[in-house]
Amino acid sequence: MNFPDTRASLILRIRDPQDAQAWDEFVQIYRQVIYRMAIHRGMQPADAEDLTQHVLMAVSRAIDRFEIEPGRAKFRTWLKTIAKNAILNAITRGPEYRSLEGDAENLHNLMEATEESQALSLDYRRQVFLAAAAQVKSDFQPKTWQAFWQSTVEGKCVDSVAQALQISRGMVYAARCRVIQRLREHVQRLEDEVS
Repeated sequence: MNFPDTRASLILRIRDPQDAQAWDEFVQIYRQVIYRMAIHRGMQPADAEDLTQHVLMAVSRAIDRFEIEPGRAKFRTWLKTIAKNAILNAITRGPEYRSLEGDAENLHNLMEATEESQALSLDYRRQVFLAAAAQVKSDFQPKTWQAFWQSTVEGKCVDSVAQALQISRGMVYAARCRVIQRLREHVQRLEDEVS
């Protein structure tokens, strides 16, 4: 399985228009987060989808201006600000999305913690987990993955998972440990690339 280049951050990689893998990974993580943020603010699904595309295009145009420096806003805050401004513009001015690029300094202002930012954070963590899970799933035997998934994600009791998969309880616990360890490593790698 090919892992993303861990020496260069995802932010730096998506600046390269030739790095389609980086952009695909970025979209896989953030597309649903932006979409859900728009839905949460009352947009219709089709409008939220359009807005998501416009925000992603704005990011692709503005990513060169995002500076990774200590003391500056984190990337997620910068993206959240772009998305929030786009949603407000869409709601108040219609689907023109005129000021998505905005002033670079305004994009770096930190926002107060709100229910919306907490929901965005939860959606972000969920999307990172799903991206990591999709990438590491093929590293495990099907029974190992199912033992992890059913007992951890679906919340089924270990005994019923062991019985359904015809394996021992110890094998279920071992599968959980192995997969969780690999997921933690991969989630950390993804986190390092976007922070």
